Amino acid sequence: MEKKTGKKIYLKDTHDKGMGVYAGENIKKGELIEQCYLITVDTKQSELGTLYDYVFNYPQNGKFKSLVLPLGYGCIYNHDDNHNAIWVDSKKDKHFNYIAVSDIKVGEEICTDYGETYWSQMAERKPYLKKKTNKL
Repeated sequence: MEKKTGKKIYLKDTHDKGMGVYAGENIKKGELIEQCYLITVDTKQSELGTLYDYVFNYPQNGKFKSLVLPLGYGCIYNHDDNHNAIWVDSKKDKHFNYIAVSDIKVGEEICTDYGETYWSQMAERKPYLKKKTNKL
């Protein structure tokens, strides 16, 4: 077991997925992990380049308003099919809440589910991924 960091969450290299978000303390199912302010992205989707991998649709539910970039650690949470967290629209305008969907232990990576369409969209932009993933 890793030592507590004094912070609820922290960044660490995952070695296989790049940077990831990790629990600095035990987090209970249903607990707010982080609330992230969202910056509106006004660049055309086709011109985003690498930034495309980090933008989200806002709101997550309901009628699409804009692409957004979450601050904090919002765009650093990695994907896992067996995710232990989700992001939801906050009651606060232009914010996402990251919530634990299971108990998360100190030192455990916190992952979300990017959704069914993410991987096919990613493979369209990066054809080499079609051969590397079984998701397509």
